[in-house]
Amino acid sequence: MCFLEIVMPESWITRPLPVAAFNTPLGAVTLGGQSRANRGIARTGMRVLGSYALVYVVAGQSEFGDAHGFRATVRAGDAFLLFPDVGHFYDPGEGKPWDDIWLVFNGPGFDAWRAAGLLDAADPVWHLEPVDHWRRRIAAVLTNASGSAASLVEVTRLMNLLAEMRVERAGGLKQDRTEPWLDAACRRLEKAGLPDWETLAAEYGLTYEQFRKKFSAAMGIPPAQYRLARRIDQAAIRLRSDNAPLKEIATELGFCDEFHFSKLFKKRTGLSPSAFRAQWQGTTEN
Repeated sequence: MCFLEIVMPESWITRPLPVAAFNTPLGAVTLGGQSRANRGIARTGMRVLGSYALVYVVAGQSEFGDAHGFRATVRAGDAFLLFPDVGHFYDPGEGKPWDDIWLVFNGPGFDAWRAAGLLDAADPVWHLEPVDHWRRRIAAVLTNASGSAASLVEVTRLMNLLAEMRVERAGGLKQDRTEPWLDAACRRLEKAGLPDWETLAAEYGLTYEQFRKKFSAAMGIPPAQYRLARRIDQAAIRLRSDNAPLKEIATELGFCDEFHFSKLFKKRTGLSPSAFRAQWQGTTEN
């Protein structure tokens, strides 16, 4: 078993994941990693990977597009699929934070899924919450062993994961993610301050109930939950990058107090803010 190490300017792999070295009758998971401050692939020179890949955005956002003309803004909680014969780009923008976790895979089993429409290049973006749950699920695909048996386990785990992802995002039911109002609404909800929901919906020519239903269909969660999720994600970025007091972070992100913030953060990530910071900074929580 070997480990993938990639070092790029302003982009690096944290806790690299194992690389499978053996093909199976179904295929293989060949690469895996977690990236922080990923700089993406330039839109001026689309890349053809030659394999399938699953990329899950953990923090930040990026413009994603492919040679078929698909364009969308992908954010924390979005998984997007790459296909072996379809050029693609993803561009987070200069100096903007974007963290992700990814797996590269190939083989006849995945080709069969594609032929059956279960992996569809016309529907490459799936929104899945909560972020830390799916990040852990993706990381758990790979084993700590090597050999053909381990590779078969990894392929089976990945197929099970993809099936669960399809079921989980079924609430997204083909709502057009490229609608201008949706992108604008997401940007508004990611900003600090509680919105006036009726006024916000009216800006897009909708009642609040229409707005809530359309937004939920496209993103997989209601707008209020989306807003809370993005605030928690912003808190996670702060916890990974500096040692600001929890009270300061809670105030900046609009939580009523440090204790309310800690409760909601743990509910979403499974860890207290202090434990989350200790895990990412490689320290021991006191």
